[in-house]
Amino acid sequence: MIDEKTLYDKIYACWLGKNIGGTLGGPVEGRMEAMDIKWYPVLSENGALPNDDLDLQLVNLHVLQAKGAAITADDIAEAWRENVFFPFDEYGAATTNMRMGFKPPFSGAFDNVFTDCMGSPIRSEIWAAVCAGDPELAASLAVRDAVVDHAGGEGVNGEIFNAALQAKAYVCDDIEILIGSALACIPRQSRVYKAVSYALELFREGRTLPEARELILGAFGSPNFTNAPQNIAFGICGILWGKDFEDAILKTVNLGYDTDCTVATAAATLGIMYGTSYIPEKWSKPIGEKITVSDMIKGINAPADLDALTRESIRIYKMLKYADRDAIIAATPSCTDAGYQLYTLTSDQKSGVYARMRYLDGPTCSPDHDCRVRFEITNNNTFKWRLKADLICPDDLYCSDTADVTVMPNETSTVEFTVKASAMPKVRYCRVCLRLTRINDGSVWSEYRLPFTVLRPNVWRINGVEKYFPHSSVTLDGNAGEWVCETTVWEPQARKTTVICNGENPIKLELDGKVLFDSEETLFLPAYHRSPAGQRAELMLEAGDHKVKVTVKNNGKAPMFYFSCNATREVSEPGNNYMHIEDVLK
Repeated sequence: MIDEKTLYDKIYACWLGKNIGGTLGGPVEGRMEAMDIKWYPVLSENGALPNDDLDLQLVNLHVLQAKGAAITADDIAEAWRENVFFPFDEYGAATTNMRMGFKPPFSGAFDNVFTDCMGSPIRSEIWAAVCAGDPELAASLAVRDAVVDHAGGEGVNGEIFNAALQAKAYVCDDIEILIGSALACIPRQSRVYKAVSYALELFREGRTLPEARELILGAFGSPNFTNAPQNIAFGICGILWGKDFEDAILKTVNLGYDTDCTVATAAATLGIMYGTSYIPEKWSKPIGEKITVSDMIKGINAPADLDALTRESIRIYKMLKYADRDAIIAATPSCTDAGYQLYTLTSDQKSGVYARMRYLDGPTCSPDHDCRVRFEITNNNTFKWRLKADLICPDDLYCSDTADVTVMPNETSTVEFTVKASAMPKVRYCRVCLRLTRINDGSVWSEYRLPFTVLRPNVWRINGVEKYFPHSSVTLDGNAGEWVCETTVWEPQARKTTVICNGENPIKLELDGKVLFDSEETLFLPAYHRSPAGQRAELMLEAGDHKVKVTVKNNGKAPMFYFSCNATREVSEPGNNYMHIEDVLK
């Protein structure tokens, strides 16, 4: 165990660095050119600017305080549903999925085009702090967090890498050793692995930082400034090429792209490696100690200052030291399999009974398309379980399948069901429930209900042919000069709405015969809060049916578009933001 005085200094320096980096990089976030920033562009009246990079870690701290070592991805997802109202990119997509009833890791993967982005790599410091000196344990907790909104994407690899590197930084200050240790925790074929390895190779070759920047962007760059591989590499570049704390954070911010993320992670890492004495007062004094939380984080008791945050991090670190480390790591979700949902029936995965559920053909169901699901029930108890299994379905859906299942100790049994639709479901998402009735000695012993979501597909008529789509994205077949796509949106009540219709092709959107926009923009960025201005419109959408017509011109790029109806950019309360209309398309 690290001595407490040293641990306090390093954790405090970590959180101080996080605030410094977030405040330095936040105001220029998204600028993709090389810059020449020399000082904080903006300071708040309390010093540090609020930033989701720290905010979401305070939510994770809130969950750790309640759940301790037993923390799961489901626990974090529940906190997101209750406490996190950010609309940004993957946050908006994942919270929409969670509100529809999807569970991690599937909640982080479904209908989410931002799984390769930086929303989870920025949440690594809390896991490193409470697992100081234990990169494997930090990585296992980071996976639970990352799959909530990045399952199946490079964002997961980015959070694992950062958490493992920073956890080991509590006991090692050789950056090349730290990089090698952290890379060992992520797949070699991942783009984060390759981008970081390339940055290290360029440093060893003696390349200048401007040269390295251009080479990294050439190999791993993305038009989306939040894409993780380029940004993880840039954060590492700042530390590798930086001569001291100030030089490192200025070099990092001036590389551009997702600057609040890259600088905050680099500054926090340097704080862990070298402690508070490494951070000049020039940079720490204007920031101060107070923690400022964003307005869109609700219902948590956040530490008031860095001292309180540091002491609480140490308390949980000590608690985890007495937890069953091997059990925590053994129960870690797969970072490469985003297609399942996990249910714990009793105790934990190591010593109890749990089930993994998977959609075999996607989560949609219609009269023309069945929804097939598979449940794998694993029994880690020392005695067998006898179960009767069936599905409980809402109106318009049915399933006649039943099964008798016996699960022997330390074995897994599989059961499959087919959900059918007697008519097109009236609502966008329907709750179905697997009922497991446990039988002991011929009598009912207990009952478990595992809910899952079945979706009504989005129905589009494309050049006269009706097609179903599970996602908000619509793919277009053939090589037509243009595609005319029609559907009906049903709005349950009158409300102000943002309509997004985004793609890489010129798009014209008509609603009830009125042209909302006729756009030549070609950037695919279907973010609730920052989709291209020419491919979104705000209006009062009255209750009832509305006819939608989308005309997509063929320009040789990916023939597809994204369509959604969301809350407006300005709402009276955080939490109403950017929720898909419940019964979207019919």
